[in-house]
Amino acid sequence: MRTVAQCVEAGLVDGQKLHVDASLIDADAAKESVIKGAPPLIAALKRAYQATESKLEETSTPENYQAVNDRMMSQSDPDGASVRQGGGDSRPRYKHHRVIDDQKGVITATETTPGSIAENKKLLELLDQHESNTRCQAQIVIADAKYGTTENYVACQQRGMTTHMGDTLFKARAAREQNIFGDEVFTYDPGRDIYLCPAGQTLKPRRMHPIRRTIEYKASARVCAGCVLRAQCTRSHHGRTVQRHEKQAALDLARAQAHSAAARRDRQRRYHMMERSFADAANNHHFKRSRWRRLWRQQIQDYLIAAIQNVRILLAHQNPKNSVAAALFFPQRVARLQPDFAY
Repeated sequence: MRTVAQCVEAGLVDGQKLHVDASLIDADAAKESVIKGAPPLIAALKRAYQATESKLEETSTPENYQAVNDRMMSQSDPDGASVRQGGGDSRPRYKHHRVIDDQKGVITATETTPGSIAENKKLLELLDQHESNTRCQAQIVIADAKYGTTENYVACQQRGMTTHMGDTLFKARAAREQNIFGDEVFTYDPGRDIYLCPAGQTLKPRRMHPIRRTIEYKASARVCAGCVLRAQCTRSHHGRTVQRHEKQAALDLARAQAHSAAARRDRQRRYHMMERSFADAANNHHFKRSRWRRLWRQQIQDYLIAAIQNVRILLAHQNPKNSVAAALFFPQRVARLQPDFAY
């Protein structure tokens, strides 16, 4: 993005500490336009829509579009995935993923996807885009617990980044019963590659999970059955198991960083910065509702909004006396310009 480069040149981007979040956008399609059916039928309908559009327009849905909602599709906007927000009804929506720099709130990376794409799946792509746009190496990434997955923790540590993201596993543990031992109370012996349980019994490696990349350590069912701590340890009749990631050392370091006091302060600051950025886009630039249909057009809308927000930050820095005028002028200007891009 050219506006990002201009903000970097003006000294408004530090590039080292990043805040990441996503927000849902209502597609230009009513919930009544959604039809349901078997996955093969929905897939065939989507292919038919794309074939028709390729004849009528110069462009079509990108080839790398990720299919979602296999059992339903909006007839008005097939790219908008049906998503429920809060306690409301499910309706076609897009999701805008955004990275802002900690220094002045400059938007350094964006991506638009169908609304059903999970936030954590886009973190690494957004970090790559940030570094490409700013030519700065990110050092600290700040996000909520939706981004704090094992995969993201390990990947960020391998990049040498500090992970001030919320811990998805910790949140899940809090929801479980409190009287069951967590994996953290089991002691790992690297020399023998075993775990020792609170009762002093041994858990030996059993198998590797190919997708999660974890090794399962299991105690004997007979030993667990006669253990005095069994009620606090497991409800399984097959014995207690513990999962250890193949990059467990990096994962432990990432979780320690996530639970630090500095991480909690950064997440509190992130909440205000991201909410302010999204609120400004919604209040001044029609962010929460699609103007046009199809994913590639929604991407244009989101790029325009992010660019204008960055220009306003740039103008306010270059001439603080005009910051109020810029805030008033540009939302009106964008409202006049955006319809010119309609297809």
